[in-house]
Amino acid sequence: MKYKSAKLTNNNGKMWHIGLDENDVGKHVILPADPGRCEMVAKHFDESRLAAVSRGNPTYTGKYHDVDVSVMCTGMGAMAVSIAVEELNHLGVKTMIRMGTSGSLQPNLPEDSFVIATGAIRGEGASKEYIPLEYPAVADVDVVCALRQACEEYGVKPYLGIVRSHDSFYIESPGAHEGVMERIQPWVDAGALAVENESSALFTVGSLLGGIRTGTILMCGGYLGSNYGSMSTSNKDNYQEKVDLMTKITLRAIEIIDKLPDLEDIR
Repeated sequence: MKYKSAKLTNNNGKMWHIGLDENDVGKHVILPADPGRCEMVAKHFDESRLAAVSRGNPTYTGKYHDVDVSVMCTGMGAMAVSIAVEELNHLGVKTMIRMGTSGSLQPNLPEDSFVIATGAIRGEGASKEYIPLEYPAVADVDVVCALRQACEEYGVKPYLGIVRSHDSFYIESPGAHEGVMERIQPWVDAGALAVENESSALFTVGSLLGGIRTGTILMCGGYLGSNYGSMSTSNKDNYQEKVDLMTKITLRAIEIIDKLPDLEDIR
């Protein structure tokens, strides 16, 4: 199978789902799942414009220190992310960084920590449609290193490691049904840091398409084993402050990556 999808556009020449063309998006794109987070990110650009709102998901495009950047909401879940990666790839985007929230799988991971995913457990269904589970979901090493450097420059201790991606919020989350500990214990024992919904699809599809750097930085909430029934990310008083800091870190990482040669696809 050759991993090269057809370019589907609407009557205005825009990509079918994300509603963008080559003039609407920067070389480097930040991908939150929450549409409300896009405007929060765009405020940190030196200049920005609302490029599109498609299916309720906004995209802002502009400049950060003379680097072409965008922030685009993917919507929640692995299928939505896989669509975003496919269509952004057709527009020539070279860096895609998920900036999101997660629940902690480790009791000793401090609440409000920043987690940089080195790879992801493929517990979702979208990436399985592309290739069997033996294929790893791995973040680009340049993105991981740039995010770590940016954290250190901002005086932040990041936690690097494997995260778990899955499809069903109400099975493995603070709002889970009874038995959440039995479900998450294998991943706790394996040392996975956090649980979320998108990274494994981002890493897998980006790798299969080739020439794309992908990565993830997450603001981590409380440990799921002791945080049942209580959300501890976006409803906290310091949420805006933490998103602002995560945005600064991500933009600094993009600035570092922009100085690198484009990722070579040797296929």
